[in-house]
Amino acid sequence: MKKIFIFLIFCYTVTTIYSQNPTYQQKLYYSCKVWGFVKYFHSKVSNCEVNWDSILVGNLPLIKNAVTKDDFNNALDTMLNAAGPMDIALTPLPDTLPPELKRNRNFGWINDSIFRPNVKTLLDTIKNNFRPHPICWINDGSQTSALEFPFDNPIINSNIYTNYPDEYTRLMAIFRYWNIVNYFNPYNYVLDIPWDSTLYNNVLLIAEASDYISFYKSLKIFSANLNDAHTELLTYSTEYKFPATYYVPWMTLRYIQNNYVVVHSHVPGISKGDVIVSVNDKTPAQWEDSLRPYISAGNISIFRKFMSKYIISGSYNSQIKIVIKDSLNNNQTINTSTIYQDEAFSPNDTLKSVNWKKWSCNVGFVNMGNLLKGYVNIMYDELKNTNAIIFDLRNFPNGTAWSLINLFYPDSMCFVKYAFIDTAYPGTCYWYYYSLGIKGNPSYYKGHVIILCNEETISQAEFTCVVLKAIPNATIVGSQTQGADGGISYIKLSIDIQTGFTASGIYYPNGDSTQRIGIVPDSVVYPTIEGIRHGRDEVLEKALEIANCISSVSEKSQKSDFNIYPNPSNDKITIELPQTSKQSTITINNVNGQEIFKQQTTNNKLFMDVSKLPGGIYFVKVVNENGVSVGKFVKE
Repeated sequence: MKKIFIFLIFCYTVTTIYSQNPTYQQKLYYSCKVWGFVKYFHSKVSNCEVNWDSILVGNLPLIKNAVTKDDFNNALDTMLNAAGPMDIALTPLPDTLPPELKRNRNFGWINDSIFRPNVKTLLDTIKNNFRPHPICWINDGSQTSALEFPFDNPIINSNIYTNYPDEYTRLMAIFRYWNIVNYFNPYNYVLDIPWDSTLYNNVLLIAEASDYISFYKSLKIFSANLNDAHTELLTYSTEYKFPATYYVPWMTLRYIQNNYVVVHSHVPGISKGDVIVSVNDKTPAQWEDSLRPYISAGNISIFRKFMSKYIISGSYNSQIKIVIKDSLNNNQTINTSTIYQDEAFSPNDTLKSVNWKKWSCNVGFVNMGNLLKGYVNIMYDELKNTNAIIFDLRNFPNGTAWSLINLFYPDSMCFVKYAFIDTAYPGTCYWYYYSLGIKGNPSYYKGHVIILCNEETISQAEFTCVVLKAIPNATIVGSQTQGADGGISYIKLSIDIQTGFTASGIYYPNGDSTQRIGIVPDSVVYPTIEGIRHGRDEVLEKALEIANCISSVSEKSQKSDFNIYPNPSNDKITIELPQTSKQSTITINNVNGQEIFKQQTTNNKLFMDVSKLPGGIYFVKVVNENGVSVGKFVKE
């Protein structure tokens, strides 16, 4: 209902005001639609027989300076006549496509009251006489991946240093971009804001951008409305980073239990499980509100994954003030700086480097981020007789999905269907049903397949989830994935600026989409703050429970744990280690990161006199054969 209401307001705004002179915003909106329509559907322009870019740039001053509706139509008439006469079709247009394959062929705007009858006639002539044919502006790069736009990349000589593009060149760039998406994005129908509205509401930002940064930020607003995580990852400037790409080194956040939580840290004073209260005096909610217009994300899960990086980012070596709430529920202020150092977070550090393994309960584990194509058969030989195999896809795999199909499918089967763009027929797609597997495969895996996923799972990882989900007796455990699955296409708007989008649709055989929705787990499991503090991987724990591997808790590669008491203390503390520890190294640092104590011990209890320490918070790190644990105590 909200989307319908927004669209009705938009239609009213655009169509009812034309008893008056059109505004520059309205003139740019319709000029963009007319220019793109002619580009792909006119018999001569679509075959690159006309320099259509230069025609646009030459006519934009006339369009800008047009005062009345007649003036504007005269400018459009000049542009349309420059395209030359439209070839008249001798055969009827076959129109057998179902509605879901021609969602981007909406030409109702041609009848809007802004257009004079003779302009409408010219546009109708183009529409009615178009017949599918190879379009010079677009190539099908590969069937499962990208579309290519050979004459749209890049804007020549537009560079931040030597030649910031003028208004009409900037408008040509955004006209190109908007029309590429308008006709060739298979997912326009799932956008929160109609793509028409994005053009109308934001085209003036491009026209009025006074400098490179304003131009780039305006593009980010356009791209954010595609609700596509691929677009967010592909939209960047080589010269200006927004949001910034320098981060607090060796620190990772995740959104857990309605908070941004530290899940990995080497920053003195910040430990796993600490909750972000503010960064540079802005709360996480304030950061979300300020950056939301610029972030392209299909669902709230991926939006907060991006935010987990952006709120601790800045320019190179910029100072960042972070206020955290620690495990004792006290607020602490940490001052640090940004550099380009990052470390991918793994929910289970001791399985991070594992390719595959087998637990004593006869359950296998495969880290899909490490498994290489050449090792799939070796992995299978070792795990094929297990009761269950857990495939961890909370990472990015190495293209092993196709190798797994022949080992795990009992028969040849359709596991996915694509909506590929028909490059000869702008605005339409065609179905491609993808079937693989060995017919009547007698040696397929008979055990339980369990797939782990979360907000780290994107694109090929989501596709691999679809592949594994089609296996009989498969279960998905975890949380919502990024919802950006399918081949991607790149667009360069200038030498310095790139963007892109998901250019092929991925659907289950029954027609259900994965875009924005992501992979829906059968068993939804989220980590908890307490679990993070104690080094638990609660998603893996649930998978082991499903696999009837409860007895292997000690084999889940959990972090060691320890107790500190009394806490707070003003004189003595006891650090109590697990009985299973053989030899431990205990280190204590103050809030400035200075090491004040270090000792190796084979005892499970260490008694310390802290009476001479200044009051404040101290950080304890224990390293032993079970892993690394961190904790805190307060000296009163």
